[in-house]
Formats: sequence, C-alpha cells, structure tokens
Amino acid sequence: MNKGEALRFAKEIGIWVHSKTNHGQVKNDRRTVMAISVFQHVLDVADGIVVLIEKNLPGVAWTLARPLSEGYTQGVWLQTCATDSQLDSYAKGVCPKHQTLVKDIGSDPETGGAFIKGMMEKNSKDFHNLTHGGIEHISRHITEAAIEPNYDDDEIVKLLKMRNQYYMLVSFFLLRAMGKDETVLELNDKWELWSDAL
Repeated sequence: MNKGEALRFAKEIGIWVHSKTNHGQVKNDRRTVMAISVFQHVLDVADGIVVLIEKNLPGVAWTLARPLSEGYTQGVWLQTCATDSQLDSYAKGVCPKHQTLVKDIGSDPETGGAFIKGMMEKNSKDFHNLTHGGIEHISRHITEAAIEPNYDDDEIVKLLKMRNQYYMLVSFFLLRAMGKDETVLELNDKWELWSDAL
C-alpha cells in the first residue's frame, strides 16, 4: 500500500465512523461521559494526523502517535476499570501514569489490554523518538538537495495504519455506548473490508 492509498482509506474510515457516531446519544453517567469524551478526543487526534500528512507535515503527524495511543488507553481505563475514587481524581486532573493504566486494564483481549500492550511493544521506539523534536526528526529533514520533510512513505503508511486501528477500536466503544448493536456488526464487516489499511 502506498501513501496515497493509505490516506484514502484513512479518510474513508473517518467518514464512515463519523457518519455512524456523530450526534449519537449515550447514558448520562459520569463514567460513560468521561470515557466518551476521551474517545472523542482520540478521534480528533487521529483526524489531525490525516490532515497533517495531507499538508506534508509527517513529522508533526508522528508527534501525535503517542498521544493517540495514551488517549485510547485512558479511555479504555475510564470505561472498563477505573474506580469511583479514581474517576473523582481524574475529574480533578489527576490521572495515573500510563503504565499503571496498562496494568489496571490487564492483557485480556476482551478488555482491550492485549491490543494496548501489543501496540506499545511494536511502536514504543517510535512513540518515544518521534513524539519530541530532535535527531529523529532532523535526520528526516536533511537531504543532499534541501532541508524539508523527507519521511519514508513506509513510515507514513505505518502511522496511518496505526491510526486506523485506533480509530476502529474507538468506534467500537462509541457504538457500544450508544447502543448501536447493528452498527457494531457493520463495523465488523468494515474491519474485514479495510483489513489492508489496518
């Protein structure tokens, strides 16, 4: 898959998810509202990645990969395992460290923990090296002819595929919270249809 195809799939996934989740209704309880708010922000970050890549700003797009991952982890934690006192603390701006969230979620595929741990293992180097400026970005801006973004297309496709995986999983949580069981089944079909982009 090339960068153009990956962008096309990312936009297609985004349009489909927004068409199914925008203006959806969820229970008005604190846990659900907090988790859905975090998940909505994760979708915004994911949409930002697409916009930045379209504008040939892949370095800035890569700086959003770690917040994308950590936001998803926070949303899963809030939705599935935060205690009432942890919800109180979170509402006051106190969130446990990422590793604590991962530990609390566990590694069961049912909780989403297996995905979170797998993504961390697979991408931790990129999350750390490309979140901040520095040599990893500088080295991707220097060519013999110019100083400009020169990220390998494979790196950009990798980021878009990662983004798409988070997008699909967030949409699963959103659709479940909205009680859209039929659309969850559609999502499963879309997962198969878009498998090359994930």
